[in-house]
Amino acid sequence: MAAPETRAPAKVQLAADSSSPAVAPKDLVAFCSEHVTENRSFVIFKNGTCVVINEPSIDPIGDAKDRLMACEDPEARFVPELTNEGNLMISFKEPVFHNFTAEERASIEESLSHLTPALLTPKERASAGEGWVPPSHARFGLLARRRMLEDAASPKAVKIIRARGRVTVQN
Repeated sequence: MAAPETRAPAKVQLAADSSSPAVAPKDLVAFCSEHVTENRSFVIFKNGTCVVINEPSIDPIGDAKDRLMACEDPEARFVPELTNEGNLMISFKEPVFHNFTAEERASIEESLSHLTPALLTPKERASAGEGWVPPSHARFGLLARRRMLEDAASPKAVKIIRARGRVTVQN
């Protein structure tokens, strides 16, 4: 019987390119902007992880980092759901999510299907068995989880979308 694999999973190239400047995707900014409310703001991180912040918040980036760290689990569970806009939203236990547009899904679907084994944890690979391929939405969930874990390990906020009634600090 072969020993279980202990090496770290391969670096997946479908995340944001670290050599390019970290900029929030326009589609994600638009999506979050449409869903901001008086009591809900958003912080977007380098790899596209979006964290919901309850308002009022004096330190939205700090609050977002705390929520992101609460999801830092290599086997974090996720829920894929199609939105009314036709996007695929991958949600985690905290109000943390990734949002894939139909165009983005189409552009990376083929590459993603080949990279799926690198997105599984060793425990998941062992229980899935050789040759198992998860459904399409689950593959995007695995990619979202990898991106979320990368953002949790090195949180770099690239965009804050605040509610109109946000708290402002008086000097």
